[in-house]
Amino acid sequence: MQNVALSLRILVVEDDYIQAQDLARDLGRMGHRVIGPFADIHEAIHRLDEVDAAVLDIRLGSEQSYELADCLLNRSVPFVFCTAADRTSVPDRFHRVTLFNKPCGAREMLRQLARQIERAERTASADLDRLVRDLRLHARELMPDGPSADRLVESALRALIETPGRMPERDEELRQRLIDLLQEASRSSRGRHLN
Repeated sequence: MQNVALSLRILVVEDDYIQAQDLARDLGRMGHRVIGPFADIHEAIHRLDEVDAAVLDIRLGSEQSYELADCLLNRSVPFVFCTAADRTSVPDRFHRVTLFNKPCGAREMLRQLARQIERAERTASADLDRLVRDLRLHARELMPDGPSADRLVESALRALIETPGRMPERDEELRQRLIDLLQEASRSSRGRHLN
């Protein structure tokens, strides 16, 4: 398992002032940057683009943090719950999210977040390998040999990166966009890839 050697930007959402300050202090001492702490989810939601991981209390006054947790899941941002709530009260969609009972130790939460980050990196790497293999198969259908097919894949990847605008977010959308770029590159510069 990787040690969390890099500095993470960790969102802390906790409505108990003392616990929030203690957690923020401990995370800061371990070399991480705390985003927050926030006592309500509405402030925290506006900061999601800045975070690598999160620690969420479930009950925040009269609110619950499940809306924020859904946003984190949709963005594939690792997070844990640190709460006094009972596991049985947590909706089923969060059954895989680790729940720490208050008071929560920062070190153990960081270990869990590191495991999630490592798992996500392995999955992303496997997904990328699969995508490149798929692109190479498509390119082989368009080109007469392996080296020219590889150059065609390289051109499609470069075109995706250099194209202004929004990068496709869903895997299938990204895959289709790259296949379209393969076909465009093949039609527009077939001879260039044969060299």
